[in-house]
Amino acid sequence: MDKGRRDFVRGAGLVGLGVAASGPFPSRAWAAEPIPLGWVGPLSPPGNYSGGQEMKWAVQLKADEINKAGGILDRPIEVFYEDTKGQPAEGSAAAVRLITQNHVAALFGEFHSSVALAEIDVAHKYGVPWIGTDVWADQITALHYPEVFRVSPANSLIYLKVANWIADRGFKHVAILAENSDFGQGGAKVVADIYKQRGVDHNVVTVELNQQDFTPALLRLMNASPRPDLLEMVVAGQAQYQIVKQACQLGFAPTAKTAMIGSSGLLQKEVWEVDGECAKNLLVVDVAMPKAHWNDQARAFVENFQKRYGRAPTGVAMEAYDTLGVLAAGIAKAGSTDGKAIIKALESIHYTGVHGSYSFSDKTDPPWAYHQFMDVPFMVIQYTEMNQTPEAAAILFPKDWATTDKILPEK
Repeated sequence: MDKGRRDFVRGAGLVGLGVAASGPFPSRAWAAEPIPLGWVGPLSPPGNYSGGQEMKWAVQLKADEINKAGGILDRPIEVFYEDTKGQPAEGSAAAVRLITQNHVAALFGEFHSSVALAEIDVAHKYGVPWIGTDVWADQITALHYPEVFRVSPANSLIYLKVANWIADRGFKHVAILAENSDFGQGGAKVVADIYKQRGVDHNVVTVELNQQDFTPALLRLMNASPRPDLLEMVVAGQAQYQIVKQACQLGFAPTAKTAMIGSSGLLQKEVWEVDGECAKNLLVVDVAMPKAHWNDQARAFVENFQKRYGRAPTGVAMEAYDTLGVLAAGIAKAGSTDGKAIIKALESIHYTGVHGSYSFSDKTDPPWAYHQFMDVPFMVIQYTEMNQTPEAAAILFPKDWATTDKILPEK
């Protein structure tokens, strides 16, 4: 194995729920070979490497818990990790390696939709189950590949609600910065369609995920007449850090005149390291539920994650932890590592994780609903203090979870 390209977690145990393990566990003799599983995600630029690293940490934690509790089918699991760098070609090559060299029973993970789309073509070709962790493009499940499942939201599942909330809040002129990817363009279309229906003036500007200078695009939007009262980023990962910093330096957003909203790439603590005071008053779409609504598993996971890695996990980490939990439960239900048996088991699974109870839709209308987890929890939060964690931020949406109805700074 090329250790520079991938590594693995190996050990022993049963699919346990809420079983804590903060470090290595005692070795034991096994009568059977490990079950190999393949994780894919960004661990280096230009991908969202901080989000990818957090996902990997959560998976390592879950793998140790599963193994310490008894494994799956009385076999330990072995997780091989591949860095896809946020690049579709890397994702495709990684999926091929994992399937043909490591002979994995299933693939899971990923943060970038365009990379996921490359991976699922490989999974479909080889008949290997694939579960997406934080990939939102509608097309991923709309292709109706039987191998493909998703625990994260589809663009149309989440952005429709966010766009309607934005319209309900009285925003009249929305500037949309959308990355040139399946996620960015798909998400921008969903929100633009809602704004058109709701009579909200909007303007879409496309940017590249790996560009560094967003000033020209920001100046173009800032100097529009009328000036936007909301700057919306449909952009994944670290690129948002630069957009926030540059918009702030221009005096554009987030300000009393122009609010600013982004997505899960702004949840890691690195946003404060890069953007400092400029991150205050940011609005963020957070795929998670409030701390007050956490179940026992969620509380145990947060405690163990913080103990092992010295930082609080975000909703992305929770998604990653649950992705492996769902997959392990599917294999256990199948009673086999055969791809078709795992797929059949996942189609009828009911699994309780830190983000709630998972099952997958069999609907094909709308197309993206196929093999989609439909009850994805999410909030719109706002940072109001320096170095604030997402769980401590103000909650503005949904109404049942809201801790405030004020968007800061007030006009």
